[in-house]
Amino acid sequence: MSQPINILLVEDMPQDARLVQEALAAQQDIPLEVNLTQAQDLREALTYLPGTIHVVLLDLSLPDSRGIETLRKVRTHAPGTSIVVLTAADDTALGVQAVQAGAQDYLVKGYVQVYPNLLGRAIRHALERARADEQIRQAHAQTQRLLASLPSILIGVDPQGVVTHWNAGAEVMFGVPASAALQHPLSESGVQWDIGKILAQLDTLHGEGPVRLEDVSFRRPDGQEAFLGITIVPVKAKEDQHAELLLFGADITKQKLAESERRRLQDELAQAQRLETIGQFAGGIAHDFNNFLQVILGFAWLIRAKRQDDRQLMGDLQEIVHAAESASGMVKQLLAFSRRQAIQPKLFEINEALQAMGRLLQQFVGQAITLRLDLAPEPLPVKLDLAGLEQIVMNLCSNARDSMRQGGTLTIRTARLLLDDTMLKQHPGAELGEYVRLSIADTGSGMDPTVVSRVFEPFFTTKQLGRGTGLGLAVVYGLVKQHSGWIELATALNQGTTFHLYFPLQPDTVATADSATTVPDSGLASPNGVGPTAKRRILIVDDDSAVRLLCERILQDRYDTTAVSSGVAALELMGRSAYALLLTDIKMPDMDGFELIDRAAKVRPGIKVLAMSGFLTNEMEQRLRAAPLGCQVVRKPFSAAVLQAMVSRCF
Repeated sequence: MSQPINILLVEDMPQDARLVQEALAAQQDIPLEVNLTQAQDLREALTYLPGTIHVVLLDLSLPDSRGIETLRKVRTHAPGTSIVVLTAADDTALGVQAVQAGAQDYLVKGYVQVYPNLLGRAIRHALERARADEQIRQAHAQTQRLLASLPSILIGVDPQGVVTHWNAGAEVMFGVPASAALQHPLSESGVQWDIGKILAQLDTLHGEGPVRLEDVSFRRPDGQEAFLGITIVPVKAKEDQHAELLLFGADITKQKLAESERRRLQDELAQAQRLETIGQFAGGIAHDFNNFLQVILGFAWLIRAKRQDDRQLMGDLQEIVHAAESASGMVKQLLAFSRRQAIQPKLFEINEALQAMGRLLQQFVGQAITLRLDLAPEPLPVKLDLAGLEQIVMNLCSNARDSMRQGGTLTIRTARLLLDDTMLKQHPGAELGEYVRLSIADTGSGMDPTVVSRVFEPFFTTKQLGRGTGLGLAVVYGLVKQHSGWIELATALNQGTTFHLYFPLQPDTVATADSATTVPDSGLASPNGVGPTAKRRILIVDDDSAVRLLCERILQDRYDTTAVSSGVAALELMGRSAYALLLTDIKMPDMDGFELIDRAAKVRPGIKVLAMSGFLTNEMEQRLRAAPLGCQVVRKPFSAAVLQAMVSRCF
């Protein structure tokens, strides 16, 4: 301290005052200048305080005040000033009481005269203690400011569960002021939170390490539900006492929602990958399976054409054909699920298409179920494969019917929807723009979460054995994805089910539902009256010997046929002889149909090409149309009449 020390002596006895003055003049422990001011009673002393006084030498026996109360009044009036109490008797108890009441030190007046340096030492110690106390107060104030500025909550709880600290973060987060929470049990703090989860830890945690509580639910002041992450830290106490506890907490609602969204996206990705794997498998077996069906159906048709007189044989053949055609339908559904089935989208108004399907759908679901069409009043043009849309609606209505065996209501609803950022995040493959939402809702039994997680998997069904193949919703999934759409499912046990299907809204409509039903010729048209032709030469290429034999049997009466098992053998023959038509399978080992057609165009530029396949995607169909020979396409399994008609159309 570089400036002079200002001392206030509060003493009403002249001789005692003189002793103090002499002691101050003689002391050597205070090297700086001392300014001494005297007051003879408490009233006068208080006029100097707090002012610039550094130290008060206070007699506790004054004309207008006596005892410890005198000290308390001075301390209250000048809380930051150092006080040294002067006592007439060597009363240790009084001295201790004075220090406890706020004095920095105490002196016996008689000792001041006997020990000249005692007064100076007491003043110096009092100043040092006052400086240390001030530093502690500043540090405490700084700590309080830091705690108050924390965005997280900080709550102190004593061993009895009473709140001892409630920072500004807690006030803001919970909307409860500190005055309403302090000195009240934590359970009565006024916060709407999962207090049981917290108290369970408070009752067992005393003096041990920190404990982390995740996902403590609470309500914000605006009523929204949110979540806290809380760490409970015990504060060291005496060994025979329970520890006080500090609760540090932060709002983790955003992190929890982000984690929930991450898990949802992971689940969706896993589901998509699982379905994609199944789809690849389905597409992979479609070609071979259709070859088997082609042989079964083809030879059955040939036998039926020649043995019409044998009624029993005709009945047996009809059963074979019926079973094979059913299997063929199942393959088509598998291809629809795997999005490998060629579609022919047309532009039409979806409300008109659904309205046209209304009567058929009511007959399909039965009179016990009420069908409601709640269609948007505005036109909703879409570009879809109409047959695919009908398949989607029929499959969903079939599921709805099965879930309402005691009757109920089936509602088909359409709406126009603008895709926002939230939905874009939920459906990464979607694009910004307007969509048509087609909703099919029933009041049936609903589904539990276990079923929902597998509902689009092929062959998964909750129906009894023989009541369904489990392909219906898998087909819906594949067709919707194939049309650049997506599906949302809302369901719960005994609360019905709603499927929301989203398709891109087209900017304008140029066709009605009636005109949209006219699908372009797919290459499966029936014979068109073309008469017998000359014996043109046809080269048949297929790696399946049974299919080669079937094609020869169908065509040999009208054409000169040659059959080989590979593209290499076919090119060798075309290099030696002229053929009018190349009838080739697409999927073959070593050299597939695409390569064969490209090379055939160089060997025999004028040759006609008819491609056959049991597995044909849109991309494959476009590639065939772009081939140099401009080939036609026939899909397996085909009948004898269809193959004959397609061959005739090539000439």
